[in-house]
Amino acid sequence: MDTIVMSATAALLLLACWSDIRRMQISNLLCVTFAAGGFIFQIAAYGPARVWWTIGGIAAGAIPFGLLHIAKGLGAGDVKWFAAYGAWAGASSALHLAVFSLLFAGGIAALLLTLKVPIVRPWALKFDWPWGSHPSYAGKGAKFPFMLAVAPAYVLLAFSGGITQ
Repeated sequence: MDTIVMSATAALLLLACWSDIRRMQISNLLCVTFAAGGFIFQIAAYGPARVWWTIGGIAAGAIPFGLLHIAKGLGAGDVKWFAAYGAWAGASSALHLAVFSLLFAGGIAALLLTLKVPIVRPWALKFDWPWGSHPSYAGKGAKFPFMLAVAPAYVLLAFSGGITQ
């Protein structure tokens, strides 16, 4: 991946992680700024033919997570984040990152389920859960910032050469 694209997507990820972990929210300003920056960069660096490539990246980032948002599986900020990422990295990279992020999220969800096991629950309750209902309580409602799944997926893909432009 181009050094500029890698730097921009890494900055987008770090800013979104910081925001998501602190407030469980990803700023519209962050997403719109990076999406516009990706759009402008692609056209400036590769010419007007890159418009459709960039739009495809935005769509590939937004559509799968838009469907998950409609199903109340994640927040709108995550949808916009993936759209901004797609503007920089393209459709293929956005889809790769989406798949690996969902796999990491599944792993985190499985880990959270283990906190409900009676042997583990007393230990788990010793730690505060900053994002709503504690996952060791019975019932629904345990949440975690989705960027906790996106970050390791991004690192894995970046170091394996899976993030390509």
